[in-house]
Amino acid sequence: MRVVKTPFWRPSEQVVEEAYRAIRSGWLVVGPTDTVYGIFSDVYNDEYVEKVFLVKRREKTKPLPVLASSIAAVEEIVEMNNKLRAFLTAVWPGPITIVFNDIDCNIFSSLVCRNNSVALRVPAAPFPRKLAEMNGGFITGSSANISGEPSPLNIEEAIHYFNGDVQIYVDSGETPLKAPSTIVSINDRELSLIRQGAVDYVIISRIYRRIMSG
Repeated sequence: MRVVKTPFWRPSEQVVEEAYRAIRSGWLVVGPTDTVYGIFSDVYNDEYVEKVFLVKRREKTKPLPVLASSIAAVEEIVEMNNKLRAFLTAVWPGPITIVFNDIDCNIFSSLVCRNNSVALRVPAAPFPRKLAEMNGGFITGSSANISGEPSPLNIEEAIHYFNGDVQIYVDSGETPLKAPSTIVSINDRELSLIRQGAVDYVIISRIYRRIMSG
C-alpha cells in the first residue's frame, strides 16, 4: 500500500502517471473526485473491474458507474445530437451522473455496462479525468467505500475501508462538494431521477427541459 499526496486542482503528472501504470497493471487506485473519493480501475477488463466489487463487497447485479475524460470521449459511444450535447455541456464537468440506455456495451466490461446501459460522468476533478484520458477515455467511478457505508470525503476514510486491498491512495485533501453525485437517467428523451445527490434534481430537470424544448 502506498499513499501519495498531490494538489487537487493541479495534480502532479508524476502521480498521475504512477496511478495510470497501476491501473494498467490491474491494480486498484483510490483518489479524489469533486464529489467523494473514488476507486479507479480499467473499465475494459472484467478481471480488473471485478476487484472493485470484491473490495467494496458490492453485488455484481449493480454495474459500476464510469468516469469519462471529456464530453468528446462520451460522444464516441453515445449517439449525440445538438440538444443533448448542449445539455451535457451545461452540466459537465460536474457532480451529475447520467445513465444512458442505448450504448454498445461490447466496448466495456459487462460489470460496468449491461443491457445497453451505462452510467457516465465527467467529473470536475482533474485527477480522474487525466487518468481516464490516459486509459482510452474511461475508468471506473464508484465511491471508495464498502457498499452501504458512507462515502469517503478524505483519504483517511478510504484507507479505513480498504487498507492494503488498494495499492495506491492519492491524497488531495477533502473533496470540494462532500456529497455523492446526483444520478439521472435519459431514456427516449425523458429525464428521470435515480438518486438525489450534490445537485438538486429540480435544477437539473429545469436545465434539461429548457434545452430540449428550445
